[in-house]
Amino acid sequence: MSIAHQNAHTIIRDILSKQHIERVWFVGCGGSLTGFWPGKYFLDCEAKKLAVGYVTSNEFVHATPNALGKNSVVILASQQGNTAETVEAARIARQKGAATIGLVYTPGTPLCEHSDYTIEYCWARYPETVDPTQQKAAYSLWLALEVLAQTEGYAHYDEMVSAFASFESVVRGAQQQVQADARHFAEAWKSEKVIYMMGSGPSFGAAHQESICILLEMQWINSASIHSGEYFHGPFEITETGTPFILLKSSGRTRPLDDRAIRFIERYQGKLQIIDVEKVGIDALHASVREYFCGLLHNCVLDVYNLALATARNHPLTTRRYMWKVEY
Repeated sequence: MSIAHQNAHTIIRDILSKQHIERVWFVGCGGSLTGFWPGKYFLDCEAKKLAVGYVTSNEFVHATPNALGKNSVVILASQQGNTAETVEAARIARQKGAATIGLVYTPGTPLCEHSDYTIEYCWARYPETVDPTQQKAAYSLWLALEVLAQTEGYAHYDEMVSAFASFESVVRGAQQQVQADARHFAEAWKSEKVIYMMGSGPSFGAAHQESICILLEMQWINSASIHSGEYFHGPFEITETGTPFILLKSSGRTRPLDDRAIRFIERYQGKLQIIDVEKVGIDALHASVREYFCGLLHNCVLDVYNLALATARNHPLTTRRYMWKVEY
């Protein structure tokens, strides 16, 4: 077993030695919440009995679900382990009798103190230096896989483990493949005042994360995330010549939703950047499970585009106006 696989397997096994697992909540703020999308999407699709929640931390604190209790698992994340709302959510979850799993980059922090189990995930400013199967979003999928396999069972467990084993190679190849396109994109898009992110199914979380964490937070570019299926129920009215969209095209059951949106945007001459996982190596993973790796691969590929855009705009990804600088 890999380190990440061993961590997830052991934690879920230990929880099940003490209680049943009937409900799983993914709780966090910003990128720490969107990073849980792969695990949430997997359980939404594959679980037959497990109830799944996906809630921003402060809502979990102020509108705590009545179902939260002894047979619940709450999985939380905070990069520095000190996000006040997430720490409080962990405290409440434990108080209600739920098992808590805290994902952090920085050990020995408040979230660790309020979590029954702690996982230290990998992160770096330059993501090509870390194992993508040990990053936060990957851990959401590892934990979801183990919860399902150890409770209801999962027919494609071996294929998932095998896909994880191949994933770093897929990521490195994809990141190398898009280098030139990322530089071209950055030059062509560096002056845009608004960029809409689109995606569906397994990649909607990556689209939302790109919108709120990169474009809004780190680049100060106005943005919104639009689900490819929701595009035709209001948002498509803003489409005209030159309207900028980045669409994360997934592989799997919701790909037709992306195709439909692409056809419309192209018909009305929107400015469109498509990042298609089927063109950057996702087919190396087993067909029965590759869908669940789309968001992870999109995240890793977007890292290349984000660095290129930040460089072209002379606006480092570390730039902030308010975050960590003023009281909020």
